[in-house]
Amino acid sequence: MNVVQARIARVRSRPQRGASSIELALYTPIMFLIIFIIVQFSLTWHGNQIAAAAAREAARAARIGGGTPAALAAAEERGREYAEIVGNGHLVITSIEAIQVGENVRVTVRGRSTEIVDNLAPEVSQTIEGPIEQFVPDL
Repeated sequence: MNVVQARIARVRSRPQRGASSIELALYTPIMFLIIFIIVQFSLTWHGNQIAAAAAREAARAARIGGGTPAALAAAEERGREYAEIVGNGHLVITSIEAIQVGENVRVTVRGRSTEIVDNLAPEVSQTIEGPIEQFVPDL
């Protein structure tokens, strides 16, 4: 009786042969896609942080400069330099715009973060606004 039961068990297990190989072939591309998406999200977040740091530095330079056109141009250049230093090539800046809005200065930095696959990463953008620093004498 044991021989018959063993043979029946062997016959029933045959349809499952090779199933793990097929599962591996199906799930591996999905796992790689998920890993690529996670890594790309991380790179985009990192690029966003670099853009924020560059915008803060450019806004600081524009605020200290008094918001003059020359100070705004210098602030844009300072933002580019700062992004290159801090970002170490992980953010390609497409534009830096520094404008005066009333008594404030607004700096917007736009760029593209490092990409795993070309044209996959979204554009990152950060805007920082702050008051123009002015000396006010005591009365």
